[in-house]
Amino acid sequence: MQSADTESETEETKPVIEEAPVREEPVTEESAQETNTVIADTPAAEEPKPLVEIDENYYRYIGEAFGTYIIVEKNPRELMLIDKHAAHERMVYESLKKEKGSGSSQLLLTPITVTLNKQDYNAVTADLDAFSEAGFDIEDFGSGTIIVRSAPQYLPLGDIEPSVIEMAGYFSEHKKDIRSEKMEWIYANVACRAAVKGGDRSTDRELIELARRVENEDIRHCPHGRPVCIVLKKHELERSFGRVE
Repeated sequence: MQSADTESETEETKPVIEEAPVREEPVTEESAQETNTVIADTPAAEEPKPLVEIDENYYRYIGEAFGTYIIVEKNPRELMLIDKHAAHERMVYESLKKEKGSGSSQLLLTPITVTLNKQDYNAVTADLDAFSEAGFDIEDFGSGTIIVRSAPQYLPLGDIEPSVIEMAGYFSEHKKDIRSEKMEWIYANVACRAAVKGGDRSTDRELIELARRVENEDIRHCPHGRPVCIVLKKHELERSFGRVE
């Protein structure tokens, strides 16, 4: 049995937690408006990000992984991962083939001068029509130099010169290839350089549009043969997590 003195000492040693006094500020019309504005503009933290429907066939856009793979819930049983570079590359490739330079070319404000070695220069100037069909307007300037006056609109400005140099080398090494094979290679080369890259920042709207086109146009492989998308079964995921046998 504890004595009264012991109980008194115990109570005295208990830490006392006091609430900090609240400083009351006079409420003015201006301060009230500021408070209301903050509350109105602050989203509820517990609200999950809504899924975005791609179309009426259940497809739902979930998000993007590693700045490269679009995640789409295809149906109640399948999850689809889309490589945005491979998908966009195929789309640009098909557009180039369809347009054949007629609608894909854009005039350069400042023509680009490219100097080539003798073999590459001769290969290019001997087949300027092939470049024209791919959307390039190239002029022979003489002495191993060519001038690029227009290029496919899909191609970034900084990629025009290296792309032309690479194509010149290809033409020089594949002189005996038939015209269709050369054109296929040019379209694939331009498409690869023009397509969005893995790691590039993309908006939800852009990714949803890519996913929609992949399904609507049945795009399954890039021009180089790599898969554009893979499908993960819900059952496979549940088995990996030990939810089912």
